[in-house]
Amino acid sequence: MKVLLAAAEMSPLARTGGLGEAVAGLAAALAGKGVEVGVAMPRYRHLLDLGEPVGPAGPAQLVYRHQQGEVTVLLVDDPPAFDREGIYGPVPGTGYADEWWRWGRFSRAVVAMVGAWDLLHVHDGHPGPACLLAPVPSVITVHNAGYAVMGPLVESATLLGVGLEHVIPQGALEWWGSAHYLKAGIVGADRVTTVSPGFAAQLYVDSAVSGGLDGVIRSLPHPVAGILNGIDTTVWDPATDPSLPTTYGPRRAWKRSGNRETLLDLAGLDDGFLLGNVGRMSAQKGIDLLDPTIDRLCNEGMRLVLVGNGELDPLVDGWSAQHSTAVRHLPYDEQLARLVYGGADAYLMPSLFEPCGIGQMYAMRYGCPPVVHLTGGLNDTVVDLDEDPDAGMGFGFRLPIVEELAKSIRRAIRVSKRDRSTWRAMQRRGMEHDWSWDAAADRYLEVYRQAMG
Repeated sequence: MKVLLAAAEMSPLARTGGLGEAVAGLAAALAGKGVEVGVAMPRYRHLLDLGEPVGPAGPAQLVYRHQQGEVTVLLVDDPPAFDREGIYGPVPGTGYADEWWRWGRFSRAVVAMVGAWDLLHVHDGHPGPACLLAPVPSVITVHNAGYAVMGPLVESATLLGVGLEHVIPQGALEWWGSAHYLKAGIVGADRVTTVSPGFAAQLYVDSAVSGGLDGVIRSLPHPVAGILNGIDTTVWDPATDPSLPTTYGPRRAWKRSGNRETLLDLAGLDDGFLLGNVGRMSAQKGIDLLDPTIDRLCNEGMRLVLVGNGELDPLVDGWSAQHSTAVRHLPYDEQLARLVYGGADAYLMPSLFEPCGIGQMYAMRYGCPPVVHLTGGLNDTVVDLDEDPDAGMGFGFRLPIVEELAKSIRRAIRVSKRDRSTWRAMQRRGMEHDWSWDAAADRYLEVYRQAMG
């Protein structure tokens, strides 16, 4: 089987979050199962010295081939669209005004090259319209329905070259008078998947997480398959991670204390129960639920390191200014992120919704029990200690409210201080669990066969 994946990101070439990690992880796992895998992605400005030219594709001047392990990466060279600063916008968290035009051209390039493959698998809405036009069966994976590519309907349809039936009201591309690239992919694909069973269920009923597309999803002829993401357990391994001052395994999790001391020193915090968080400082991530109780929790011994940026930067910077030895906010750096996973006592992830989540899996792999809102993929991956003491790997709460988050943090502090044997067992279960992409790749192969009829 020959499968072409199309996406805006693929780690480590281009990554802003979990999408790039997921595409890279799935591609490698499929290749490991004997699938011939290609990944089509833009040749961004920072990738202009990568690859060898192999030929044109649609509006692209050339396509460049780059080999990443067993995976062939096809870099679509389209300077007017992608020879720019950043991936989606000039600075993280922003988007260019002509995103619809950029990704429309990319979708056309994907369609132009996919004829040599057996199946097209697009990721999120950026290449979504390719599912309407591809000459081969197609699958789309919804990673986050909240990030839709929208554009002017007539101009987008002309750019893409789609038929009139897709532009009329309630057509595949049309959405309240605009072009909606994710909707086009969902309607046009032969099969639809998403990144966890829990999030698949939410897409059918919750317009807040489906971006309003729940009605479209309910009308599909086939159910959305919720396939839980994995992680690359060879790259994310605390026993070999060069970013950690002290490496360790499941039976030597006590050695994490050396990393903990390094993290406290680097952050300039005094001792206490050390929570870590890596990701966007955004309302969707639930970080602001801490605000009403941050003073009290810091006084009770909570220490907090937050790594990443977003619209809530002023809020978390305010915490850091007010509690200079208890809270520290730092810009993203991968080595620092790994130190958080390998050194924090627990990992904070109170997302209001989370399609899959990857930070909680990294954290458990590194012996850092997570404190999470049990929603979407977080509910599928984190077993709450109180709900199942024999299988618990973290602490969860069901209602995304201030009091429940504070209660879960206090519960983690209490177990850490008073029941070290339970804490060690919880760490060991998280570290020994199979977080790899192997099972997910098998599920995707099933979906591919269904799509191919």
